[in-house]
Amino acid sequence: MSLIRRHIPPQLVVFDVDGTLHDTFRWWAPVIRAGLQRFAEQRRIDIPMPTDEAAEAVVGMRDAGVWGPFLPEAHKHLWQELRSVVVPMEVETISSGTDYLFAGVRELLPHLRRLGVRVALASNCRTQYMAAVQQGQGLAKLSDWQFCLDSPGVADKRDMLRLAQEAAGAERVVMVGDREPDFDAARALGWPFVWRRNHRCDLSRGEAVWEGEPDHLLSILGLPGIS
Repeated sequence: MSLIRRHIPPQLVVFDVDGTLHDTFRWWAPVIRAGLQRFAEQRRIDIPMPTDEAAEAVVGMRDAGVWGPFLPEAHKHLWQELRSVVVPMEVETISSGTDYLFAGVRELLPHLRRLGVRVALASNCRTQYMAAVQQGQGLAKLSDWQFCLDSPGVADKRDMLRLAQEAAGAERVVMVGDREPDFDAARALGWPFVWRRNHRCDLSRGEAVWEGEPDHLLSILGLPGIS
């Protein structure tokens, strides 16, 4: 029996946030460019502005992996200072009242919970950003547990998955994500991984590929569709 077959229907689904539930790409590139411009002026250094493609390539990574690529080699050690400039701009954007969740997410998560499937979030971000996503985009009300890099007992995404499983008391669990850290965390724990297809990486070697429609994911998970 395949790994995913042993885990469906799941008792718990853990979702990555950015790029999986939250369409970060609708706002991230202009925000990081504006933040870089502000940071460059404050520091009086020359920072090339990234293309949309280069900006989007870091979504889903963590800490220096997000901020370092935008800084010249001699200034990469300033990534935390860059983050402190940009994160408030991110928070303002996702708290502005605009719905940035992917189409169908607001129907998918409550449907899972009505079916008795618990829902957890696992994001490679820090508290300030995670709180804004939870409140500004309403994900706190749509999920049972939310974990980020600042959560107690968390050093990496693998810890987030482990803590979610412990909180749910679940044996049948599935991870849904879009980037390599999601896949690596699921593999480390022996969980099946469902990849939300995107052009930033290729994780089709996971157990299943989700094209983005809620009913498609529900079918993968062996659960009834919404409609």
